[in-house]
Amino acid sequence: MGALLESFFVQFPSELNGLSTSMSSRIVPCDACGNPIRDSDLETGQAVTLLGKRYCGGCKGEAIQNVSLDDLSGAPPTPVAAPPPGLAKKAPAPAPRSPAVRTTAAKPAPAPALPPIRADRKAASRRAAPSVSAPSRTPWIAGIAGAVLLLGAGGAFVAFRASPEPPPTSPHSQNSSSAASGPAATPDARAREAFLLVQELAGRSGASAEIILAAAEKARGACRGTSYEKPLDVLITKAQRDKEGEEAARELAPLIDELKGAVATDSEFKRYSELQPKFQLAIETAAKSGSTRVNEIRALQNDYNSRYEKLAEPYYTEIHEAAVALADERRYDDAIRKIETFPQQLRNSGTWTTLQKLRQDIERRKKK
Repeated sequence: MGALLESFFVQFPSELNGLSTSMSSRIVPCDACGNPIRDSDLETGQAVTLLGKRYCGGCKGEAIQNVSLDDLSGAPPTPVAAPPPGLAKKAPAPAPRSPAVRTTAAKPAPAPALPPIRADRKAASRRAAPSVSAPSRTPWIAGIAGAVLLLGAGGAFVAFRASPEPPPTSPHSQNSSSAASGPAATPDARAREAFLLVQELAGRSGASAEIILAAAEKARGACRGTSYEKPLDVLITKAQRDKEGEEAARELAPLIDELKGAVATDSEFKRYSELQPKFQLAIETAAKSGSTRVNEIRALQNDYNSRYEKLAEPYYTEIHEAAVALADERRYDDAIRKIETFPQQLRNSGTWTTLQKLRQDIERRKKK
């Protein structure tokens, strides 16, 4: 408001200073700081007369900031004193700026040059000089109010244009949201909402398979009998596989550690028959978990079995030769007893399987 009033004081200095028609250089003090103010400063707008007080160029800004429209509308008109007769000059009447602003000041007649006048005559002439009535302030107050309204309307228009528009919503999204959440939602809409929740959960990275299965079980009732039942079953099947993989991954590491420890300490292969199923379990567990340690497990098993076969090889060679010789001499019972001397802990080897076939052949020959 202060800036607006200041602009009007600059644009309409003659109206706001009482429409003074004097061109004299009379000096008056500033009512705020006491600095001298010339009439020419009032006419050009460098100084202002506000509510009956004069303010210089340095004080007018603060004075205008502290005034309100109510003060201006209720302030009485300030008369402008006429200049002394000896110094008065013919001043042209100010041109009206608009039809609404008119001056009522009478144009003074030109005064002839007078001889020097004593001080008492000058004082008397000042008292007798007719005063020029100031024009009404109502027109320019109305102009200020109109400008304020125009600025307010312009600001509102700019704010309206600058406000962001809400994002457009497609009819499909509106229909789907209302159909899924409304009280009269169709079974397909409820099934779609339940399925999308499970699908979104399954698509998250790091989501636990147990959580996905729990959410799928809750959605199963809403999807049953709809087109979303089979897609939900697909998600459930995948989640079950993932759950098995997670469980297998948790079991795989300790199982491999156990196998490594047993292989390192079982130099006599007393646990050979016990460890073979564990090797197979470790391979299956690694395959379920998607681990790349399957080759590691197979390599550990092959090394263990190779050493086992290598230990059984000398026993096989010696027993096989003796049993064949005894069978050729038709000493079938001695040949069978010789085969039975093969070490018990090595009877899971491939050589023991070969000796078993030899024994069966000797028993057939014995029956003949």
